[in-house]
Parts: sequence; C-alpha cells; structure tokens
Amino acid sequence: MAVSSPETSTFVPNTVLGFSAALTIVIVWSGWLVTSRAGVQSELTIYDIMAFRFGIASLFALPFVLYAKPWRDMSLKKMSIATIVMGIPYSLVLFAAFNYAPAAHGAVFMNGILPTLIMIFGYLIFRERPKPQQIIGASLIILGAGFAAFGTSGFDFSSTWLGDLMFAIAGAFFALYMILNRVWHLTVNQIWFCGSILNAIVFVPVWWLFLPTGIQETPLDQLFFQIGYQGIIPNIVGLVLVSIAVRNVGPSATAAIMSGVPAVGALLGYIFLDERLTWLGILSLMILTPGIVIASLPGKSG
Repeated sequence: MAVSSPETSTFVPNTVLGFSAALTIVIVWSGWLVTSRAGVQSELTIYDIMAFRFGIASLFALPFVLYAKPWRDMSLKKMSIATIVMGIPYSLVLFAAFNYAPAAHGAVFMNGILPTLIMIFGYLIFRERPKPQQIIGASLIILGAGFAAFGTSGFDFSSTWLGDLMFAIAGAFFALYMILNRVWHLTVNQIWFCGSILNAIVFVPVWWLFLPTGIQETPLDQLFFQIGYQGIIPNIVGLVLVSIAVRNVGPSATAAIMSGVPAVGALLGYIFLDERLTWLGILSLMILTPGIVIASLPGKSG
C-alpha cells in the first residue's frame, strides 16, 4: 500500500536516493536506540535527554530556519500538528519507555510494527486497502520482530509490557509523521522549525526551571556523548533522512525497510549493552529479511 498525496506536485521521486536514505536510517536509528537506552540508565533524566534533543538541534538549525523562514508556507494547523507529532509527546513517551524495556524492544515495538501502522493509517485516512503482498510482508515482519524481542535477555512480559506499550505508541506517532510528511511535502527547514525550534521554545524553559536533572552527577564523557548524539542525530539527521526516504519511495517502503532496525538494534544492544541474543534472535533475521522485501516492493511507486 503506497499512501499517496491528494495534492498535485512537480516533484520527481528518486528511487535510489530514497532507498539509500531508508537504509541509512536503519543504522542511524539502531545506534540511537542503544544510545538512548544507555542515557536513560545513566544519571541523566529523560528530561535532560529531551532538552538535548530539542535544544542542541535548535542551535544548529536556527540560522538556516531564520534564513528560509519556513513558517511563511505553513498554516497554523499544519505547524501545530507537525510540532506535536515530531515533538514533546512523542519524545516523552519514547524516552520513558527505556525505563521499562531494553533497547531491542524499542526496535521491535516501535520500528517493527511501522508497516502495519502505515497500512492502518492509510486505510483510516485515505481508505486505501492494503495489497495481499503487503499483508504477507507485514505479517512476516511482525513475526520476526517478535522473535527478536524474545531473543534478547531480560524479556519479561510482566515487567516490560508498559515499556513495550509506550514504544508502540511512539511508533504510532512516527508512522503519522511519515504519512503527514508525504502528504504535506515538508521541507528540511519546516522539519527543523517544527521538530526542533518550536519544541525547544516550549520545553527547554520548563526543563530549566521546573524539571529534575542529573547533569551534575553525570560523567563528562557520557554527558558530552549524549549531548552530541541526542542533539544532532534524531532531529537534524534522522527526521531529514526519513523525509527524503518518504518523499522518494513512499511511507510504506520506508517503514518496511526501517523494520530492519530490530535485528540491527538487537545486535548493537548485545555489543554495547550486553543484551544477549539467543537462537530466536538469529531466527528473527531469517524471517525479517523476506518480510521487508515483500512489504517494500509494492510501495516503490510511492
């Protein structure tokens, strides 16, 4: 199922660029999940990490945004929705989830279910019925993602279900962002303006004045790493790569490729966080791969 825009546009998709961006996202997002889990397990609070995400990104994006003035081409409604979908609610539920579930679960229950969420939103918003190939591909992805979850150490449904539910909610936010990006053709500066600057204006003062922080207790190497990674990767690099992929190959194909994050995230979690894989984790790779291929092919036309 390819979610199409009702608007006419002279934009010509570049399939190679789109798939290259989507594949890069898999690496970037997997590393970010592991980094976020490590940050939450450190002395930092989730509010510190959110402040890095919005504040540092805003400092980088501000000169470009002031020059481009992207708000001139956005209605207040679009601006508000984009800011919320890319911003505080999404980040709050996502970072809170890392308190209850390991990084591999984030990859599984957020990225792993993206194709299914895209199909659901596509049907609810555009009444577009998924094709049989996409249903089969999404089913394989979900099955493989489930094996990836159970194939990591520390999986205990009785204690991690809340984190898994939060990851799924975050996935719904992200799926909605992908569809809106496709429909509205958001530019890089519009993404930076709404995703970083407007959220920073709202969140950073509240964090500075009222919210708990662990910055003073955090070792400098960990602090600077989190500032650099959280400040640049999610909002400056990640959202732009998603935009490039979605505009060129469509949200369905992008979501399917990003479903490779569970396997890569589980591997990085094993390497850096000692979240050990079992034979189920290896089996997940064998199921995810054909599922990603099958689910992504129908979305090539965008």
